[in-house]
Amino acid sequence: MTYRLKRQLKRLGNKQFTEDIKTFIRTSHKFYGKNVPELKTLAKRLHEEQSLKEFYPVFNRLWHSGYQGEKSLAIYTLQLYKDDFDLKTWNFLKTKIKEIKSPDQIESIAIEIIGNILLKYPRLDKEILKLSKSKNQWFKKLAIMSTFQLIKKKSNTKLALYLLDIYVNQPESLIQESVGKTLREISIYKPEIAKRFILKHSQISEKAFLIATENLKELRKIRKLKKLNNSSRWFFWRNIR
Repeated sequence: MTYRLKRQLKRLGNKQFTEDIKTFIRTSHKFYGKNVPELKTLAKRLHEEQSLKEFYPVFNRLWHSGYQGEKSLAIYTLQLYKDDFDLKTWNFLKTKIKEIKSPDQIESIAIEIIGNILLKYPRLDKEILKLSKSKNQWFKKLAIMSTFQLIKKKSNTKLALYLLDIYVNQPESLIQESVGKTLREISIYKPEIAKRFILKHSQISEKAFLIATENLKELRKIRKLKKLNNSSRWFFWRNIR
C-alpha cells in the first residue's frame, strides 16, 4: 500500500485508486491509530480532488461498502470540508446517523461535522433537541457532543447545560460517559460553570464525575471528604443503636 501511495494517485473514479482504498481499509489497521499516514493521505487526496458536492456520492459509496473502515474514511474525509458545510450537509447526514453503532464514529460526526454546522447555523439547535428526546442512546450522545464547537469557539454553554440537565440522571453508561466528556469540555473554557453544575448535581455518577473532573481535581477531594463523613455518620449511628 505504501508503494502504491508513492506514485501519483488519480481521481476516485480511477479503478486503481478504488482498489488502493479497499486494499488498505480491509486490513486490521486501526483507523484512528497514529501510525496510519496512508489513510490520512487517502482522505486528504479525496478532499483535494473533490468539491463537497462531488464528494457526497463518493461518501455514499464508501458508507454503503459494508466495511467499518470505509465508513470511517468517509467520515474523516468529510471533516476536511468544514469550511464548506451548510444545511445541505446536515440533511445529507440525517439519513446516515441512524446506521452508526460506533462510539468513535458518533463522536467524530457530532464534534467535527454537526458541531461545525451548528456553529454556522444556530437554529439547528431545534434539530439537536429533537435528537436528544429520542430513545436511541446514540442519538442522545450525538446531540450532546455536537455542542463541543459552541463551547470551544464561542464559550456558549447554554445548549450543553440544557442537555446536561436532562441527561445527568439517566443511568445508561453511554450517556454518563457523554455527560462526563461534555462537562470536561466546559471545564476547559468555563471552569466555574462546570464546577457549579457538578456541585449542584452531587449525585452525578462516579463514571461521569471522574471524566468531568479531570481538570477540576479539587472537586474530587471534596467528594472524597463527603464520602468519608457520610461513612463516619453511618458507623456512628449503627453502633449506638
